[in-house]
Amino acid sequence: MNVVELPPTDRRRAARTAVDALGAQRSDHVLVRVTCPASHHVATVYKTEEGPVVVTASEPHASGSRDFVDNAHHGGSRGSEYADMVQATRFEDDDLPAWCSCGTHTLSRAELQKAIASHTRTLSVTT
Repeated sequence: MNVVELPPTDRRRAARTAVDALGAQRSDHVLVRVTCPASHHVATVYKTEEGPVVVTASEPHASGSRDFVDNAHHGGSRGSEYADMVQATRFEDDDLPAWCSCGTHTLSRAELQKAIASHTRTLSVTT
């Protein structure tokens, strides 16, 4: 099965499954970390069995380089993760949504692919 040829909803579901399969030590599989100009964590690209997967928070979250989503008081979750394959069909938008404490950002699939190919460990998004 070629994951990138799946419809977008199924592709994102496959990406989520692939990241979940990495288990508790998924940080061992990081290809690229994405930060904003203020050094907030924006996204992480992981090496998975299905190919590179980008993971972002679904809304603004805690600052820093950790992959943790900020929890509100009393343990309630403020958001969840958005996961998608870095590669997609040529008919799809290059843009991927991302967030940090500064606000919303847009990630480029092409830029993420260049960072992976050049072994760039940290990529900073522009505002």
